[in-house]
Amino acid sequence: MSYRHLFLDLHDATQIEGLHRQLHVPRRHASNPILVGQYPWERFASLYGTVLRDPQDGLFKMWYLTGPQSDGFVSIRGRRALGSCTLLAYAESRDGVHWVKPELNQVDFEGSTANNLIDVGRSNCEGFAVLYDERDEDPERRFKSFYWEHGGVDTFVEREGRLIWGQGEGDGMWVSFSPDGVHWKNSAANPVIATGSDTTQSLVWDERLQQYIAFGRMGAGGRKIARATSADGVHFDEPQLVFAPDELDEESTQFYGMPLNIYEGVYIGMLWVYRAGVDGRIDTSLATSRDGLRWQRVLDRQTFLPLGPRGSWEDGMVRVSQNFVVVDDEIYLYYGGVQGEHTGSKFKQVARAQAPALGLATLRRDGFVSLQAREEEGLLLTKPLVVEGRELHVNATSQGHLVVEIADDMGRPLPGYTSLPMVKDRTDALLRFDRPLDALRGHKVRLRFRLKRADLYSYWFS
Repeated sequence: MSYRHLFLDLHDATQIEGLHRQLHVPRRHASNPILVGQYPWERFASLYGTVLRDPQDGLFKMWYLTGPQSDGFVSIRGRRALGSCTLLAYAESRDGVHWVKPELNQVDFEGSTANNLIDVGRSNCEGFAVLYDERDEDPERRFKSFYWEHGGVDTFVEREGRLIWGQGEGDGMWVSFSPDGVHWKNSAANPVIATGSDTTQSLVWDERLQQYIAFGRMGAGGRKIARATSADGVHFDEPQLVFAPDELDEESTQFYGMPLNIYEGVYIGMLWVYRAGVDGRIDTSLATSRDGLRWQRVLDRQTFLPLGPRGSWEDGMVRVSQNFVVVDDEIYLYYGGVQGEHTGSKFKQVARAQAPALGLATLRRDGFVSLQAREEEGLLLTKPLVVEGRELHVNATSQGHLVVEIADDMGRPLPGYTSLPMVKDRTDALLRFDRPLDALRGHKVRLRFRLKRADLYSYWFS
């Protein structure tokens, strides 16, 4: 499979002169927040869940966490539950901006099923990762979910003067399946992992490994990132720690979670950096990996999605969700926003005038990081790559010029394979050469980019 080459790292580069990598911050949508809590069963909206676009019907579908947030008890499914319990809600949209909450008639809340709650798990699910799995031949398993189920229905314990869920039989990571993302059936193998994960989760299919990969905190030993693999999406191996803060992070830094996606063959993690010992706030930076095991922070730990302005609904936490959605020439990034600091050792109590809500930020396709040239011409020489296809494309902006020379292993341009200069802004620009690329198909070449007043986001053959 041929992928686009991005610049989250320098994996594909041999030589760079006069260029630097530039991180690009997503643009917040003017309609933010795009989804808020409205009803007694959803006093808040938290994107400890997933947004995807269903290729079957074209709808944007959102699974988000919510709850009544009552100090007492509530009736759910005809049983007594804590008012602080978490529930799974569902919304859908035709454009990814304007959302409706359909009446699903699945979960009895306080004597009525007229709500948008999804009946999944057992009593208290959290961090609902959804994978649309088109490779599964069973239509009943087209949607797969991976989440933390915890707390017996009638089991509560008191901690620091308040009731919380106690340990319940069958607590741990659960898997469920659905033909449409709305009607779910729990796996008979639950819990598929015995340890829990008090955060959001991710579930992806790694084409190279031919395995399902789950990420969360399960067994990580605190706010760190663990990974588990499965051949069938049900039977998982023992989770292992793969990513944690290091000595370069500020004191008491924690990784609150890292929703991720495999984008153009590369793992891209939306790292929730919790500065517990500094300001008690959480924002999102980028991490990347080629194998899901060895991770690196992107561009010296720069913030990717910063907090909103002081006093706003998102001035304390902004946490980008799993599974960003490509829409034409943009990437839609959905995130949860929270007002105020996270409670902890530094902030025992936090008053919030606004409830947690959900936002949308957009980014140019492939636009996480660019190779940027200013007034002086810069050079990129790639590692050898096989010519796959008849065309060479770039995603770039150029006010000066961008020229590509197809070169031999020594970096010497091949006759007839110097492109016409590109002077425009295109997410998909086809480069023109005097000679057809057909003659080079299947051969290893290097690409030699010359840029001036330009940003190169990606390149690929097709």
